Amino acid sequence: MIDRDIDQADGRDTSPQITPVGSVLRWIRTTWSRDPSADEHAALDELIPQDGPEFAEYAVRFSFLIVLSASIAGFGLLADSAGVVIGAMLVAPLMTPITAVAGAIVTARNARLWRAFAVVAWGIVLAVATGWLVSLIAGGSVTDVSELPNEVRARTFPGLLDLGIAVSAGAAAGYILPRRSTIGALPGVGIAVALVPPLTTVGICYELGLPTEAWNAFLLFLTNFAAIVFAASIALALTGFRPSQFSGKRALGVRIAITLVVVTIVAIPLTLHTMTTLEDARLRRAVVDSVEAWDDNVSILELEADVADDRGTVELLVVGSGDPRPAWILAESIRDRFDGPVDLRLRYQRDEVFTVSAR
Repeated sequence: MIDRDIDQADGRDTSPQITPVGSVLRWIRTTWSRDPSADEHAALDELIPQDGPEFAEYAVRFSFLIVLSASIAGFGLLADSAGVVIGAMLVAPLMTPITAVAGAIVTARNARLWRAFAVVAWGIVLAVATGWLVSLIAGGSVTDVSELPNEVRARTFPGLLDLGIAVSAGAAAGYILPRRSTIGALPGVGIAVALVPPLTTVGICYELGLPTEAWNAFLLFLTNFAAIVFAASIALALTGFRPSQFSGKRALGVRIAITLVVVTIVAIPLTLHTMTTLEDARLRRAVVDSVEAWDDNVSILELEADVADDRGTVELLVVGSGDPRPAWILAESIRDRFDGPVDLRLRYQRDEVFTVSAR
């Protein structure tokens, strides 16, 4: 409770006011110094069983759920069904061992840390293998990235937005897990962040002979994994979980620093991907605007725009009712709007309708 001083002369409140920033800092100090309850400690300890029989039962159940969720995700990805992929996220059990990694980092328990890492690694192997098998059964023949379903392609080009989602989801998981009263919100975290679908995509792309896309999908998983561990570790530390010994405290700082370094390393290719996406989007806008200025009677049927080494490449199919204007005019307009060299391949389709009656 805050003491309140009242000016005796005029009855005004002269006590110091707490600013919003001060309130937040006070809450952080209070939370940091608290000791988690026995129930909160038990909630972390129960994430992964430690003894033989219980761990064996957990491993079998975990493996079964991984295979099922990866199968659902694989068929959903190939069927281009977002709803099925979301269902796979609900079945996927990977969030538990990943948050167990964060809990072991914060409490500096090496045996639990390596066991959680081993469970995550086993889950990765099973999910990738299941994706490969699903693609072998139902994937068909794909020779180009453009032929991939949208749900698969969406997981082969991660960006900084994916990192932001994973950090937020990890912080939410770190807050939820020790509190049994809020555990019902955990499935929402599982839906928000993709874990099994990217791994299934890795298997699908490898089976289809697309190693670059497979690596990009695995990069998305690594992004989610590193960001969740980092953010969940910070959230758990802020709620009072930490080693009791000084050496453990040093270990905590080192381990969180290592996870931060991993997140930073992962963010480098994500930043490059994001910049490429923005450049491609800028080129697409230049094409759309240029086509409208070139001939407002034509419509764009297909558009592919890609930027590499500051040079734009455009594949364009348009439809119109009359004779097309010279293509070089359109190319120069795109170049001026994009402010860079552009290679244009234009296909013009005449919009002709024939109505015939035969009796």
